[in-house]
Amino acid sequence: MILLRPVVDTLLKTYSDVIIWIVTDQKNESLFNHDPRIKFIGVDLNNNILQILRQIKTASNLTYFNGIYDLHNVIRSQFIRFFLKNKTHKIRVYLKERSRKKKIVKKKIKLIPLKHTTERYLDCLKVDFPKISFNNILQSLSIKIRKEKIIGIAPFSAHSSKQWGLENYNHIFEKYNDYKIKIFAFGEQEKILASKKFSQNDQVAIISEKMELKEQIELINKCCVFISMDSANMHLASLTSTPVVSVWGPTHPFLGFGPLFNDHLIVQLNDLQCRPCSVYGKINSNNLDCAKKSMTGITSKMVIDKLELALNN
Repeated sequence: MILLRPVVDTLLKTYSDVIIWIVTDQKNESLFNHDPRIKFIGVDLNNNILQILRQIKTASNLTYFNGIYDLHNVIRSQFIRFFLKNKTHKIRVYLKERSRKKKIVKKKIKLIPLKHTTERYLDCLKVDFPKISFNNILQSLSIKIRKEKIIGIAPFSAHSSKQWGLENYNHIFEKYNDYKIKIFAFGEQEKILASKKFSQNDQVAIISEKMELKEQIELINKCCVFISMDSANMHLASLTSTPVVSVWGPTHPFLGFGPLFNDHLIVQLNDLQCRPCSVYGKINSNNLDCAKKSMTGITSKMVIDKLELALNN
């Protein structure tokens, strides 16, 4: 849902009379509580669909919607849009092109740049809001904060296949020994790994989940540069004013999940023909070797070269 934030802000800026209702995971509330024209319904995804539907019905009891836009297009959202069909005269559905992405991964069709997920969100809305444009997407989380000598690093990802070896960061620490390093580690296992690998270095501070999302954004905006895997942290950082160096292995930015505004700082092995071997990072047994090569083949120098590019601009 991070990639929905710039779409929402662009829509609000372009159409001053629009009121937007957003139904999503309650954990995302801080992304969408910044404008009074946004009505947020935060649901607990651990609840069953009937509980979620009852919550939506209570929150929107007297409301008739000009349109309902399913920007997820999964079984849960399909239930929700069916449930709300009597509250609107039109329903639009986001086009994922799942089959095309799978064919690329299986090498049935050639790898070409697909539309970015953010642009797909816009396409779903543009039928009714033709003035919005991908070219006008905003860096919604950009905050005017003075940059400090900090390098932010988000070394983890939901799938371990997308993680660059933690030992590689030592070369970066040595190169930028006059910078403070902030490691973003959320979840118990990530904290344990980060602490084991980095806690002996006085240059490094480990950020835990105790930090609110708003505080995370403020910290990222203070950084001179941010390093991330293909992860939610990458998308969050890409909407701030901080340049983002992203490291890609088994997945590929061409499949629609690249870092907005930061394509020039992508680090990946362009000559590894087996890539991409996954859409999101889940690897089957046939692709284990490719996934491993795609990350171990990335050197510290490749990342440092992009860091230099970011810091010298």
